[in-house]
Parts: sequence; C-alpha cells; structure tokens
Amino acid sequence: MLNLFRAEWHKVTGNRWVAGCMIWIFPIGAFGFVLVIGAILALSSTFRESFTEEPTRWTDQAVAVWELPNDPTIGRLILVGFTAVVFAGEYQWGTWKSVVPRNRRLALILTKFFTVGVFVIVAFVVMSIILALGSWPLVAMAGGTYGPKPTGEVIRDFLGEYALQAATSFTAVMIAAGYAALAAMLTRSILGGIVAGVIITAAEGFSILALFIVGSLFDVPRLVLLYRFTPTYNLLNVTSWLRSNEPNAINFENIAGTNIYYSDTLLFSLVMLAMWMISLIALTSGLFQRQDITS
Repeated sequence: MLNLFRAEWHKVTGNRWVAGCMIWIFPIGAFGFVLVIGAILALSSTFRESFTEEPTRWTDQAVAVWELPNDPTIGRLILVGFTAVVFAGEYQWGTWKSVVPRNRRLALILTKFFTVGVFVIVAFVVMSIILALGSWPLVAMAGGTYGPKPTGEVIRDFLGEYALQAATSFTAVMIAAGYAALAAMLTRSILGGIVAGVIITAAEGFSILALFIVGSLFDVPRLVLLYRFTPTYNLLNVTSWLRSNEPNAINFENIAGTNIYYSDTLLFSLVMLAMWMISLIALTSGLFQRQDITS
C-alpha cells in the first residue's frame, strides 16, 4: 500500500499545471493576499485604522481556511475538476492498462482516493499556516493586538476545532472525488469527467430548488425536507456549527400554505457526510472491479 501511495503521490505532483492551477493556487493566493494587504497597510493610514476595528484572532484565521473546500459554489467545483483530471487521466493516458494487471483493483482505487484527499489537505494546511502567521505582522503594522494568547486551554480547543474542520473538508474532498471518479468511469475522458462531475455537483447543490418546485406543483411541500440529506446542506451545516455554534437553519414560509422549518445537529451532518463518502467510494470501487480496462 505504501508503494502504491508513493506512486499515486508522484503522479499527482508530477502533473504540475493541474496541481498548481487547481490546488496550490490556494496557498499561493493566501501568500499573495498577505503581501497585498501589507502593501496597502503601509501606504494607507485610513486602512490601518479600519483594519483593527474588528479583533483578529489567529485561531479564526487558521480555521476559516477550511470553509473553502466545503463551499458549494467555488471550492467543491474546483475539487471536482481536479479529481476528474486525476481519475479520468488514467483512462485517457492509458495508464490503467499497465498498472491494473499488476495490482489489486480495490487497493488501487482506494489508494487513489486517499492520495487525492491527503494532497488537498496538505495544501490547505499550508494555506492555513500562511494566513495564521502572515496576519501577525499585518495586525502589528495596524497597531492592533493579535490574540488569543496560546494557553493550554486555547490550544486544546483550537486543535479540536481545527481537526474537526479538517476532517470535514477531507470528507468533502472524498465526496467530490466520488462524483468525479464515477463521471470519469462513464466518460473515460478528462473533459467529459470534469463536465459530468461539475454537473452532478451543481445539480446536487441546487436540488433544493427542484424539490421546492416539485413540492409546490404536487402539493407536497415537505418534499423539500429531502434536501437535508444532501452533502451540500450538511457541509454548510457543519461550517455553521463550527463558525457560530448554531445550525444552518432552512426556513420556507407559505409554501402551499405551509411553513417549513428545519435545522439539524452537528452529529447528524457528520453522520450524513460519512455515509455519503462511504457510499460513493464503495460504489466507485464496485464499478471499477467490474470494468473492462482494456477497451
């Protein structure tokens, strides 16, 4: 398994343009952001005053980075595109034909999923470090205080929240990889995998509108409650719990004369995301086991 992981890691990092433009752009962008804000602070006294109006916390800076992979509009779509290239590229470049006969298919596909997840997580860990450390001199330039003081209790709370957010983001990456892998197996092309993966992800994210319309047309307003079981809702719910310690409540007023309101616990969303991840990986692995790679 370790040799498979090394081989997959080498393939992912070896595709420099894809990895750079779709993944490493995040930590590079964070570094550029710090430089630009630093330049503005150095030139504008007004901006320095406004910069310290709200307290800046290194814990918030580090954790906020993990909201990007959970974002249904940009973050997840970029991850789907990246994973589609990783999986569909094996078909388009013909590497499966030479690799699969020498390895167990299940180990091969699971290692690819794991490698993609670890690669993305490493990139966002680097990004969180850049923002957390880079904000320190920015706050100092503005004359503010950069807290909180790293006491034992603060660090324990921070590590727990950071680990939970990172684990949620890893699950989001695995779900995106599941969509992309399924699309890649059906299309066997990079462009087809990206397009199909993006469409599946977007359709799942905007399914609440379809449920709303269908429920209104057939006078079944509570049909919209099915949205609770989608990855998009549960990723947003986890983010809301971690950011403000309250659920991402959904409220529909006067749908066919009925008021629909629902909110879910953090545990509910974590369980739902785990089920989605396991189901997609299992489905992809099962299809890969039966697929004719030589055709």
